[in-house]
Amino acid sequence: MHNPFRSPSHKQTLRLYFVLTYLLVIAIASDSLDMHAAWDAGLWPLIFLTITFLIYGFFYLLPAIIVTAIASYLANRFRKTPASVTPAYIAAILTGGLTTLMLYANAKIFSLYGMFINGFVLNLLMTPGGVASLGGSSESDLGFALIAIGFVVLQVAVLYLSCVISQKSRLLDNIQRKTLMRGIYAALLLTVATHLIYAADSYSKNKLTPLVEYVPFYHPVSARHFFGMLGFKIDKNQQLSVQGKVNYPLHPLEIKTPAKPYNIIWLTSESWRADTLDAEVMPHTWQFAAQANRFTHNFSGGNGTRMGVFSMFMGIPGNYWFPFMKAHRGAAFIDVLQQQGYQMELFTSARFSYPEFDKTIFSQVPTEKLHSLDDGRMGWERDRSNVDKLLNFVDTRDPAKPFFTFMFFESPHARYHFPPEDAIKKPYRDDINYATLSKAELRDDIVPIKNRYINAVHHLDSQFGRIFDYLKEKNLLDNTIVILLGDHGEEFMEHGYWGHNSTFVDQQIMTPLVIWVPGKAAKVVSDMTSHLDIIPTIMPLLGVTNPVSDYALGFDLFSEHKRDFTYISDWSRVVYVDKDVKISQPVSIQGYAGKKISGANDEPIPADKIDSVMQSKQNAMLQTVQDLSKFLDKGKKSN
Repeated sequence: MHNPFRSPSHKQTLRLYFVLTYLLVIAIASDSLDMHAAWDAGLWPLIFLTITFLIYGFFYLLPAIIVTAIASYLANRFRKTPASVTPAYIAAILTGGLTTLMLYANAKIFSLYGMFINGFVLNLLMTPGGVASLGGSSESDLGFALIAIGFVVLQVAVLYLSCVISQKSRLLDNIQRKTLMRGIYAALLLTVATHLIYAADSYSKNKLTPLVEYVPFYHPVSARHFFGMLGFKIDKNQQLSVQGKVNYPLHPLEIKTPAKPYNIIWLTSESWRADTLDAEVMPHTWQFAAQANRFTHNFSGGNGTRMGVFSMFMGIPGNYWFPFMKAHRGAAFIDVLQQQGYQMELFTSARFSYPEFDKTIFSQVPTEKLHSLDDGRMGWERDRSNVDKLLNFVDTRDPAKPFFTFMFFESPHARYHFPPEDAIKKPYRDDINYATLSKAELRDDIVPIKNRYINAVHHLDSQFGRIFDYLKEKNLLDNTIVILLGDHGEEFMEHGYWGHNSTFVDQQIMTPLVIWVPGKAAKVVSDMTSHLDIIPTIMPLLGVTNPVSDYALGFDLFSEHKRDFTYISDWSRVVYVDKDVKISQPVSIQGYAGKKISGANDEPIPADKIDSVMQSKQNAMLQTVQDLSKFLDKGKKSN
């Protein structure tokens, strides 16, 4: 029987194979394109986007082509007899399958979360505890495995088809090496041309920036230096960069230790969005909040756990995360507690290694004081076990010394698990299979999915309630500060996405904030507050006499100061938020290109109004640059 894989024209077969795989790559990656937006922008932006996308499709496949060419060369180089085509074919199948699989995963992530595979996603995959933090089920794992196998099988089919066609059709006679090389040269020239067009547009009209965000892994070029050489005025104040040696706090902290130091219990929950703190979903917490200070317009410092928790403990924007982690610099708040001899035990129902809090905010806390619980049980089960441990710590502490304890709860983390008795909202999805989940399914089934979340938050309330009851029973509320807040919010398709870590809409960045301080009258505050304000509120209660500006960018929530704006961060962006606008801009990327602007309530701003709005916020943008460099020595690098 004739075997088409034993083709004498295997080079031409491989050329056809990569042409067909290129079409497959284009089909998969095109899922993220918004051609309607390009059409609305005009004919030339539409042509620009189409050409750019087609060029980048070739670059996606280029690593696979190179690996296959190397495999073919080595097979011929080290054999005296005519080489087998098997090594080249295996390389083509594996690299082609990996490329299409990656682009499929990339399209899936974009569809659900509005972002492509980036540094954040790679960090998630490579850091211990990262993948586990996703909360995927065994059904999801099986689904992902089957999909991966499916893409390899698909590439086998593409290669088989290429072999058959190459033997039976003369149409491929035109697919010669010279023809392909001309195509490569043309692609390179078009790449240079389109990036120059983008650079010019980013300096002037800025119409193309929103479009190229739909092209996976597009690398923007601002050409600021080039335009500067041509004599154009370049506003250097628009460059945002968070690099340098950590200089934090700005001055040594001066502490006047209180005669009766407060105990501190700090409770943070994953994905606890602002509007779930009500009497129905969280009766225990609602009752406790009625006796405390509740802040109803509170912004997290990030749209994800990393930046959200960093900002609440550091009092500075989350973009400082990277130099602080490089320097292994922890929170000044922890320094103060240790200087005052606080007993401390910290608990998480995930891991302290992902995100890397053991290398940032808690880097100076002894490892034996950091208690992770990621044992495969559901989040609500781990939360219950950790509350047991937290209460046991408080119960067995030395009463003569103050204590600090922190707990990170997982109950509201997707896939939103809860025990049957906490199902207050029905119907709800039995499970969420990430492998098969689609954006269309999310749109059609978002209410049952959100009901799962609400039920999980209801269970979170029961665990908060256990702690409240214990504190009352042991008469500890008279000398204990209690802090309750979420690391970030959670969106349920209100603006087209599910979850968090994708955009900066209110649902993803606003969380409850409740602070109990003995002797402080109960109050509901509707003014803008931020995670950045927590440390400035607590440090004076610990006897720190320095001005807040020495160690934070926030404000004492019990002072008369009213916040006018705040910052929210993610892996590569910072967002300025005030009563009028949200302005998102990339960090460490030069130029105006990359800025996004919306109304403060996420409403779009008309295109003809954007320039005037941006002009009115120039001082705010300058302040952002200053604030993102305040705690760094720009002339030095972190050790």
